[in-house]
Amino acid sequence: MKILLSIFLFIHAATELLAAASLIAGPGGIVAAGAGEQWSMHYGFAAFAIATVSLWVWPYRSELRVVTPLLGLLLTFHFSIFVSLTLAGDQVAGMLIHAVLAVTAASLFVTRARWCGN
Repeated sequence: MKILLSIFLFIHAATELLAAASLIAGPGGIVAAGAGEQWSMHYGFAAFAIATVSLWVWPYRSELRVVTPLLGLLLTFHFSIFVSLTLAGDQVAGMLIHAVLAVTAASLFVTRARWCGN
């Protein structure tokens, strides 16, 4: 499961960094600064921030006291984005990616006491 957590953190970071780049550089991104409609750019910077969580916790990914809030945060994040994309109904690939990441986070969260240290 520790290997699955490492893979999960890597995929989470890669997914969110890609989302950040496309949202910041896209039509509603930085080129639209000052137009009042830059929600895409704002979410892009938020996606960048959540992607960095993987880097911040990497050295501590075997510690229960770190893994518990990490997985809780990422489960909430991916589930929330999944719900948002499902309601919008126009980004099936993103919806599926966030669904898989949410289920993986939930599985890791439920089993964390078995494979984490103190």
